[in-house]
Amino acid sequence: MDDPWKALNLAAVKTLNPLWNDFAQEGRESAVLAPFARYPKAGAWLARSMGMSSDYKTRKLAAMLGGWIQDPKYISILSEMLNREREVFRGDSLSANSVVEDIMFAATRWTESNDAQVREGGIEVLATMVRDALEGTAWNTVNWAVANLYHATQGMHEVFQRLLSVEADQVKGQKFFLNAIRAMQEKDMPTLTRMVTAPSRQIALDSNDPQFSTVNALWKAAAAAEVGE
Repeated sequence: MDDPWKALNLAAVKTLNPLWNDFAQEGRESAVLAPFARYPKAGAWLARSMGMSSDYKTRKLAAMLGGWIQDPKYISILSEMLNREREVFRGDSLSANSVVEDIMFAATRWTESNDAQVREGGIEVLATMVRDALEGTAWNTVNWAVANLYHATQGMHEVFQRLLSVEADQVKGQKFFLNAIRAMQEKDMPTLTRMVTAPSRQIALDSNDPQFSTVNALWKAAAAAEVGE
């Protein structure tokens, strides 16, 4: 196939079901996605495409992939995904929340990056989740976003100034968010620390894995697209 982007799309379609069923469901998605993210242009292209899917599992995979892409050229991808889920939330809060959980983990991964721009990109996504929750978009993992943001910034972010004055009736129905707010307000570091959720670490894919040839074809397609036009 002459067009490397069409070849990448075809390889991705073939990989989608095993990536979800055999990897993500088992917590092994990093074995596929971390090596794929070594090709950030191809990775960002695919993550953006998957992030527009009507299927929430595909969008979850897009967010997982986004977290492994740590090139400052592509730090808008997680914000774009969060914007998309904010729209989905209005009609389907359940699936939107499921996807945003993975966006939250991806953003937290970015906060651990050695690149300052990527790190700040992750911080901003977490802060945006907190602002959303304050304004009525009740992300069910926002308590983790608060704790992870606090951990990443040592409590030095402007959004925490807003949380200091929040009363219970302002976040009605968001019990876990309120717990995180109260822990922060009361400087209850043990409770806040227990809410910190570290992203999963990379694992290797064994060459004897039944899906190795399918995954390897995806990596090769990504490599070709990375240098293609």
